[in-house]
Amino acid sequence: MKITDSFLLSILEQSPSAVAIYDSADLNIAFVSQGMLDIWCADRSIVGRTLCSCFPSFKEEGFSSILKNAWKTGLVYQAENTPAYIVSGGTRTLRYFNFEYRPLLDMAGNTCAILHTASDVTDRQLAYQNVEEQQERLNLSRELDMLTNTLAHDLKNPLAVLKIGNSFLSKNVDIPVKVSRNWFETIAASIQNIESIIHQTLQLGKLRCADKSMTHIAMDKKIGNCIDEIKLVYPDQQIEFRLGHLNELYADSGAVYEVFINLIGNAVKYAKKSGLAFLHIYSERIDKGVVYYLEDNGIGIPEDELRKVFLANERASNTGKVAGTGIGLTLVKHLMERMGGTIHLSSKQNKGTAIRLFFPVSS
Repeated sequence: MKITDSFLLSILEQSPSAVAIYDSADLNIAFVSQGMLDIWCADRSIVGRTLCSCFPSFKEEGFSSILKNAWKTGLVYQAENTPAYIVSGGTRTLRYFNFEYRPLLDMAGNTCAILHTASDVTDRQLAYQNVEEQQERLNLSRELDMLTNTLAHDLKNPLAVLKIGNSFLSKNVDIPVKVSRNWFETIAASIQNIESIIHQTLQLGKLRCADKSMTHIAMDKKIGNCIDEIKLVYPDQQIEFRLGHLNELYADSGAVYEVFINLIGNAVKYAKKSGLAFLHIYSERIDKGVVYYLEDNGIGIPEDELRKVFLANERASNTGKVAGTGIGLTLVKHLMERMGGTIHLSSKQNKGTAIRLFFPVSS
């Protein structure tokens, strides 16, 4: 994209906001405001050069790969309270930022530029950090108690179905085969739901009381096992699994299993019903750890609902009649945070979802 609107640029130039525009897939810096230069501790000589050539540390920390992924997928990427090292005069200083990478699309729906906005929230983050660390265990315990209660509440519906079915079948011995078959299928589905709820409740209990058990995890085998299990649960769903390089992790094996079984299950459960459905899983090693990406072309999530899907008992409005407890992503977020990692989700309705999982290097 060529920047030609001088009036628009003059407005951005005078704005105190931190703004940058990249106009090529290799992240050429086409425009940068003074606010962004201040954050980067840089001058205007960087305009016309690529982000990676100007800031090698951003590549090491994985920010350039996030930008390139946003360019490729066309999906908005938002993050809050994200740590990054800023280099000034040879000194590396840890700062915290809220930022957004917003792809700008042409008439054909292809990315022609990325608008990068950011704000430095270091002072606020440091002010809250001590209190947050002290409250972390207490908050986690309370939230998990709430999740457990939510799951227990969810048992009422399938149990009610079992009671109704049992009562109906016991009182109507000579009903048509088709009617009885329908009831047996309904009862079987309810039993499956109960098993799923009990399993998740047990996992929450383990998460609360167990110490982390760190081990080296061969992720090609771990993800392969997750895929095999999901195929058994959803035998009628047709989806192509595209596996790239899967870096080994050193983490809590049980937590990693729960993260991937939930996310792969969601991708299969909410796959599009027509055309080729796929899930692409790959990873890369960065300076601070390992990043895993899961990208699908499923039904997606409305952009204004991305925040709420991580809340307990909340589901996207376009999930329709697909069964679910609304607990999976909440559990995944807690597990990633417990391992010291993060999860970021980008999505567009009817286009797909891209998930970025960061697993830190363990000391």
